[in-house]
Amino acid sequence: MDAETLRAEPERVVELIDHTNVEPDSTEAEIRELCEEVLEYGFNAACVVPYHAELAADILGDEADVVVVVGFPYGVQNPRAKRAEVEELLEYADELDMVMNRTAFVNGDHEYVVNDIRSVKQAVGEKTLKCIIESPTLTDEEIRRASELVDEGGADFVKTAVGYEGGCDVDEVRAMREAAGPHVEVKASGGIGSFEEVLTMVDAGATRIGASSGVEIAESIEE
Repeated sequence: MDAETLRAEPERVVELIDHTNVEPDSTEAEIRELCEEVLEYGFNAACVVPYHAELAADILGDEADVVVVVGFPYGVQNPRAKRAEVEELLEYADELDMVMNRTAFVNGDHEYVVNDIRSVKQAVGEKTLKCIIESPTLTDEEIRRASELVDEGGADFVKTAVGYEGGCDVDEVRAMREAAGPHVEVKASGGIGSFEEVLTMVDAGATRIGASSGVEIAESIEE
């Protein structure tokens, strides 16, 4: 969905949102509430940690997607560990949001970064793989290089952040959109809490939004 469509039909913003709770202390009750809100408001998906993947899949069924994070939150696990995590989740997850190996990236080991992403994508198969680069911690040049590596590794999306180290901004999203190939989509996540912020991110090139404030965003349209 492009920004022009979203402006004309703001109620469709829910179609872009992965309604998210990836807190390490998230409870079963909170995830049930998250999934019930996905169904009530029509969000694209619920995004959860691996522990809650089966629960989310049971609640959502075929009504909405389940997004599960992998190698969370720093991406420092080796490719074999990430693949093993993916293989355990494929029964429940429609999409996987992996974290780029940030240690390898900061050390300039770009070949390792690419191979890590490629290995996980092989495990994911035809399902959607997003790769989180933690853009709030990177310079513009680093964001562009990381986005190129995500593209080279074969991920379907490049994603901004896990949300633990600051929110993303529109310049980060724009740099990601410009650096990755046209076949790679952009997910903006981290600190997005209003329709206006969603619209700004879509204007910059985002095609998916990760937000724990999905209900607030949806209800602001109805006011």
